[in-house]
Amino acid sequence: MGTGISFTKAWFRVEARDHLDRGNAHLGLHGKLRIYLESQGESIESYPISYLVTAPMFLGYAFNPVSFWYLYSNEMRLKAMVLEVNNTFDERRMYFLKGTSDPEAKCSAVQEAAAANKTEIKPPELSNTGNFTDAWVKDFHVSPFNSRKGSYALSAHDPFFLSQGLPRLINNIITLSSSKDHRKLVARVFSTGPAIEPSEMSLWSKLQFIASWWWVGFVTFPRIVREAAKLFFRRKLHVWYRPEVLKDSIGRTETPREKTIEDCFRNFLRKRVEQSNMQVPLKYIAAGVDSKREEIFYPKAIATVPEKFTPDGLQFKVLTPLFYSSVVRFAHISEFIYSEELRHDDKQRTFWTSDPQKLLKLLGEKQIPDSNRGNPQSSKWISRAQWTVLRLLCRSPQRRAPKEVLQSPESLDDSAYHDIRSFRLSALDHFVLSSCEHLQAEEYRIAVTTLLLSDYVAFGIPELIDGFDWCLRLLSCYIFVDCVVDWVRTLFSPCIFTIVSGTLVSCNLMHIWWLVKSVL
Repeated sequence: MGTGISFTKAWFRVEARDHLDRGNAHLGLHGKLRIYLESQGESIESYPISYLVTAPMFLGYAFNPVSFWYLYSNEMRLKAMVLEVNNTFDERRMYFLKGTSDPEAKCSAVQEAAAANKTEIKPPELSNTGNFTDAWVKDFHVSPFNSRKGSYALSAHDPFFLSQGLPRLINNIITLSSSKDHRKLVARVFSTGPAIEPSEMSLWSKLQFIASWWWVGFVTFPRIVREAAKLFFRRKLHVWYRPEVLKDSIGRTETPREKTIEDCFRNFLRKRVEQSNMQVPLKYIAAGVDSKREEIFYPKAIATVPEKFTPDGLQFKVLTPLFYSSVVRFAHISEFIYSEELRHDDKQRTFWTSDPQKLLKLLGEKQIPDSNRGNPQSSKWISRAQWTVLRLLCRSPQRRAPKEVLQSPESLDDSAYHDIRSFRLSALDHFVLSSCEHLQAEEYRIAVTTLLLSDYVAFGIPELIDGFDWCLRLLSCYIFVDCVVDWVRTLFSPCIFTIVSGTLVSCNLMHIWWLVKSVL
């Protein structure tokens, strides 16, 4: 296995950052596989030889619905496989499979495929010793036309198993079954010809290969959309809305605003743990970030820092970056944590914790003010006005806790519900204002203000506000150019005063809009 070094001059590339867990691309494929196997209670020494079957990146773009990792022993015996599944929402799930040893277990996916569709899928007869089979429960949302329930069955041919003169071919068949054990879908990944060794190809062969395969990766997603449109408009299939990922899956990549909030939240959580009276450390696992995904925070009560994180410590894992854009909408962080824990359905949960009570106690504690630091800009009138706008936007209903957090839905109807608490800056806002550098505090304030403002005027979609900003800039430039042209044409006309006044106003439109944005 390679080290994951990126060869920028290659047409087709396989990079470590596109596989397994997010981040740690500098470790290469081998290092990331080692970390993943350790998370599954395995050791990479048990699988010294590994091969990855995936679609390579072309011109910086790659989309892999599924990648196959083959894990071998020193004797080149296929002992395990890792299926790396990606959906169109930038989410990922890895399944570690050790194969079924019971011949009476679920029937082979090859037989299932042949029974389900005899005309389209006719896999060749394979030797049992060269076949890797396994079955597992589905817990990852892949298609909007299937729920997260059901099970998968895999039948994979070992490409390095030689029997009866067969060539080294890839032949993997995945069968999706419903929760009632009804076959719903059969997918097959197989070789259409013998393997190609790039070092032995001539220049003409390489050009032919590039011309034949460069477009495949770019049309994968459009093909998925086309088939989904057929199922929705022609077949009228039921659509399952996307749930948030579970604990063992990987959420989507964060947006720039969520990344800004995550940096501040990480520092806030670290400060809370250091000031707390907890007797155990906290392991924080971020979502969607490419660096410093995991970090352990130690409270002051622990005199000796242990070498490794112990199981009795508090674990806090953010499942999706949606957590960061949701927590800032609440006036009290502990209230958001409590509302999430009240959810009986895992479809909308944004985080997981090993001990909800400890986490609530930690985030509900009164923060000890930091007298050594302070934001010098917080005393300026413009800064006070900006944070006042943020506080006023906190009155948005999305910022408050759900109704069921404060009371039983049966005890009071919507017309009688009213939160009498004052909407001050949250503990996270106070921390950013008092403890973060001015530039970081400004980035946080702008990100949160945009999110809260979008709840009022953009249906909760901050990208619409960004689009309005750019449209207003372009409109200001157009008005300015138009006024300049009119000024040049009528330089000596009687309306010179009107033209000059209009030009000056148009020149300052960008400055006026900047002033409005600075207050917001």
